[in-house]
Amino acid sequence: MPENNGAPEAAGGIRVGDVSGTVVVGSNNTVSIVQGAPLPDPVKRRPISQLPRSAGEPLIGRARDVEVLREAVGTRQLVQVWGASGVGKSALLRHLAHELPRGPEGAAYVEAGGRTADDLAQALFDISFDAPNYKPSLEVLKEHLKTLRLRIYLDDAGLDEKDLRRLFDMAEQSTFVFTSQQRSAVDGVHAIRLDGLTAPAATELVEALLPRALRPDEARIVPALCDAVHGNPLRLRRIALSAATGKGLPGIADLPELLPALLNRLGPQERDLLYLLGSLSGAELAARHLNELLGLPDADALAGGLVRHGLLLASETGYSCPPDVAECVLNVRKTVFPADRLCRVLTTWVEAKDTTPDDLAAHFQALDAVVLRAERSGHAPLGAALARAASPKLALSRQFDAWGSLLGAGWSAARSAGDKEGEEFFLHEARTRRRALGRAAQTTALVLEAEVLWRELAALHAHSAGQQAAGAASAVTPPAHAVAPSAHAVTPTAHAVTPTHGVGGTHAVTHSTVPTSATSAPVHASAPAHASVPAHAARPVIDLSQASAQPQVAAHATGVHAAAPVPRRIDLSAHPSVTHSPHAAGTAPTATSAGHAGLSAAGAAGAAGAKGGISALALACALGAVAVLGVGAAVYANDRTDPSSALPPRPVVASVPVDSPSPTPTVDPVCATVIPDLSSETQQFNTDAAIASGAVDSYNSDMDAYNAGESSTVPDSSTVLSDVSTVISDLNAMESTLQEAVSQAQDSSVQSDLYDMLTATQQIEGFYTSYQSDPGGSVVDTSSQASAMNSAADSLQNDCGA
Repeated sequence: MPENNGAPEAAGGIRVGDVSGTVVVGSNNTVSIVQGAPLPDPVKRRPISQLPRSAGEPLIGRARDVEVLREAVGTRQLVQVWGASGVGKSALLRHLAHELPRGPEGAAYVEAGGRTADDLAQALFDISFDAPNYKPSLEVLKEHLKTLRLRIYLDDAGLDEKDLRRLFDMAEQSTFVFTSQQRSAVDGVHAIRLDGLTAPAATELVEALLPRALRPDEARIVPALCDAVHGNPLRLRRIALSAATGKGLPGIADLPELLPALLNRLGPQERDLLYLLGSLSGAELAARHLNELLGLPDADALAGGLVRHGLLLASETGYSCPPDVAECVLNVRKTVFPADRLCRVLTTWVEAKDTTPDDLAAHFQALDAVVLRAERSGHAPLGAALARAASPKLALSRQFDAWGSLLGAGWSAARSAGDKEGEEFFLHEARTRRRALGRAAQTTALVLEAEVLWRELAALHAHSAGQQAAGAASAVTPPAHAVAPSAHAVTPTAHAVTPTHGVGGTHAVTHSTVPTSATSAPVHASAPAHASVPAHAARPVIDLSQASAQPQVAAHATGVHAAAPVPRRIDLSAHPSVTHSPHAAGTAPTATSAGHAGLSAAGAAGAAGAKGGISALALACALGAVAVLGVGAAVYANDRTDPSSALPPRPVVASVPVDSPSPTPTVDPVCATVIPDLSSETQQFNTDAAIASGAVDSYNSDMDAYNAGESSTVPDSSTVLSDVSTVISDLNAMESTLQEAVSQAQDSSVQSDLYDMLTATQQIEGFYTSYQSDPGGSVVDTSSQASAMNSAADSLQNDCGA
């Protein structure tokens, strides 16, 4: 579903802190930042209209639900339809989008599955404004979205509460109607549960799907079948297929084995289609892909029949396989669709001139899934090549979180393939993305930036893997020989951290770890180079004139080492803050090699089997630098070549934007209260974080002794957890102060600084809370948020005249 309605040749300027330029595609298929032109002036479309395709079938048994929702949408601003998978939420939402009155300025339907709040906000901007290939800064994006008065329909919005609230607040005058499987806890949301069909409606649905009328004996059993499947339309469709292809409706006792029986009755092409889509962990492919991968003349017709009978799911842009169908198909085949064929076909599609950036954005989950599958199955070079070919076009789609997810997957594949040139490519793209998101100012030392990029790519890779796992969450894992594990061999040993100079207060630490099981070694090969993006590809204009700290795409379960540089503590006292000093390459901290970004959450859990499986928290005593690892061991390593040595530093071009506002002659009154309050609260936070760090050191020492057999007493983690709770309380106090200050601030720059600090504080608090809730499965690194916090604090002091 294209969301970019702009002219393909448009170009323009970019502002990222003190960096100006245009995002372009270079001769090596690389996205770069160069000097550019003025920013465009977005023009609101009138009317705004993006609706789903009309349903081919009537909506059966939902008249009452439609009326309830019509009333709710007419009186409420935030309405949720929630319920079990297959209950008909998407079909109902599409119907509502066509049947309900539009908002004052129109309506927008967006398929939200797998997309972040920022990518969804950009999609709404593209739908609503005529601004070809323009990516506004977060602040400018908010200014535009808050003027909209739309009725917005979001299908499968899997965002957490904070991101949902943030998205709603950005388009504060619009009405949202969204679907998801779990009831939302966001304040102000009117949640309506969608239940299964009634017995009469189930009978009507089954009759509509059969090529004949129901026999009297069949009509009598439909209510019992409806009750057995809780009125789930997807399962009722399968029951109808059973009657159409067999002797009659199945009995209640036949339902557990109904799905395997149905699959056995399908033709070879239908089974191959389910096998292909079932291998993609819930990601979808378009009919064009299905035709090319399976050699079909008309995959649309074949897939449409499977959708009609509940064996496939259809969206605006393609088809996907329900988890239970995927499980059944893969258990029968005992394998998955060949990753090498997927890579080659999709790489050809990506490089085709008629494949647009929006096409890639619509299928970013499939690209992620295929790159991950290629790495796991011994075809890492092909996976890296696919990600490399797709990266520039996906960047041009302006869906930067989708782009980041692919960069993480591609970087991991390149490392597994031993492709150093490929690793450099993805690091370069990550640097460009980081600058475009306004994060460049957060890492002023270039060697520190290289380390941050390395850790961020590890986080993005974990995010893409997590998305694929979530897509197949309800399915049983395929046989062990069908999918090779993705984790790399890791055999931790004793390592030491050499103190860094001028970055943070870390000290030399040595911890022993419990060895984990090894997995297959990476394949060593070079990823082939690819042709550049066609010359006609659009160049997006990216404005980050007031860029605030973007949320980390994936900071939980990232498997990042605690050896990362520690950001300095916040100091909001009256004296000017001390800036970071540049560092020589020889002092740069390092981390593990070969893509082993520390112990992942799964790896930590696996290692926890030693001597009782106790976990612990390793806290660096500075604002929010946290890494949680299994078996009570803080793992530090310095056996990786610093990636900055392979990448020459890029000069930072200083510029003064033409449209920059003049300095405000007066100081916002909120400065007089917020800076003293925050100064005292952050000092308390740092004190309590230091105490927590000491408790962890003591706990780790006891755990080392326990793991080594020197002690028979299992260490008590209650002190550590209590100290973490105290830190969370400190962060809550800071959040309260910042929220009050944001609401009272009069100067827009001061308000933006406070909002950035609030966002970073909330994210850091979330990481501590995540550990507190699940100390055995948390792996987090909040150094990016700490850097964002420090950067915003410096800016606040400047804007307050400190």
